[in-house]
Amino acid sequence: MLIAAASCARGTATPHGAPPPLGPIAVITSVDQITLPIDRYDVTVEQTRTLFQASTVVTRQCVQSYGLSYPAPQWGDAFGDTPRELKSRSVLYGFFDPAAPRSNGYDAVGVSDAGAQPTISDAVLAVLDGVDRSNKAVTVFDGKSVPDHGCLGKGRAEVGDPPMPADSGQLPDGGPKVPATDPRMVDVNARWSTCMKSKGFDYASPWAAYDDPKWRSAERPGAVFLAHTPQEIATATADLGCKLSTNLMGVAVAVETAYDKQYIASHAAALSAFEQSLDDRLGKAAHIIAAGGANAG
Repeated sequence: MLIAAASCARGTATPHGAPPPLGPIAVITSVDQITLPIDRYDVTVEQTRTLFQASTVVTRQCVQSYGLSYPAPQWGDAFGDTPRELKSRSVLYGFFDPAAPRSNGYDAVGVSDAGAQPTISDAVLAVLDGVDRSNKAVTVFDGKSVPDHGCLGKGRAEVGDPPMPADSGQLPDGGPKVPATDPRMVDVNARWSTCMKSKGFDYASPWAAYDDPKWRSAERPGAVFLAHTPQEIATATADLGCKLSTNLMGVAVAVETAYDKQYIASHAAALSAFEQSLDDRLGKAAHIIAAGGANAG
């Protein structure tokens, strides 16, 4: 799966009014230093796991009601790396992880091996997804009606689609955004770009370097594989060096902090409603898990 898909959430926006003033600009040399005001409103790893677990309880019970067995996924260790992965990738600053091996380049593609997944029978697939292998809708199985979008759809409907942790794009109005024309980012991007040109690389912004299609590996059946070329590794290495020498990350975090505060102040009621809705869903999820017994996994 492409990590970048989720990280786009904290993106750029159309400018409106004067840019908010910046506070102190720290020197950022580690992903772990990236903390933002909006973090307190983001869904946590534990909350995401709870919602997925409750959805899975309902899905498994639904499949079992047809006399079938469903090898449901376990969520105990899931999503643990997601917050850090999202912090290391952003439309605002591209890729930043000084602790990552240089040989991984931008590490833009994660490996997933479909061959490691359990085989699901045609019968289970029909009630699970509500479609057969030819993608034809299945509305009745063994004389019993199948829920809309199958048992997976029923599971999601009980607690809503579980949100990803640490993804502020799921907040009201898509969360806080930084205008592409913010003068502080325009200035530091220009300094970063000059640094990159001195190393033989021509990119207008860190995101343009990270999002270069050349770094996305080809796909093969059952897996997405990595092929880090010498060019990618050299580009990513130069990119990191220029980020550190210009303190681009310190500026980016200060700019994001300013827009986060502006967003939080203007969305107080919406954020409160978001938190209440999430609390209600988590309460329902906890009840489903407690009542699920063996189905809770």
